[in-house]
Amino acid sequence: MPALKNTTVPNVTEGDVAVFRIKNYWHVAYVEKVHRNLLREPVSIDVSEMNYGGDLSYSEFKATWKSRSKREWKRAAYCCGITDNYGEVTRRDHVDLDTVTQVWSPDDVDSEGYQERFKDLVDRARRVINRFKDLTESEL
Repeated sequence: MPALKNTTVPNVTEGDVAVFRIKNYWHVAYVEKVHRNLLREPVSIDVSEMNYGGDLSYSEFKATWKSRSKREWKRAAYCCGITDNYGEVTRRDHVDLDTVTQVWSPDDVDSEGYQERFKDLVDRARRVINRFKDLTESEL
């Protein structure tokens, strides 16, 4: 997991993957929204995720996997992080950024790459505005 780190937590954006360290395993979640303070700094995120929840009880393990092996239950619950929400998509809102270990961006851009993305966005916006301006001038 550490090898996936390609941006700093304060540079998190919608569409990134937030990585959490929980007990002795990693957990990932899709960033739906970034909440910012008055200075426009990110302070929390809304995420969608699977398999986030409470500890998996032995009876839940037996019912889901049709196994009575306590050794397999302990491995699933304590080594792999299987929770009582296994296979379910859940959502958490306003997750504090202090709980995020690292962020992976599907664009595979390091934190300096955000400046390039911003310049590209500004250039695209400029082209659209110029096209609109050309259209309205030709109508006059």
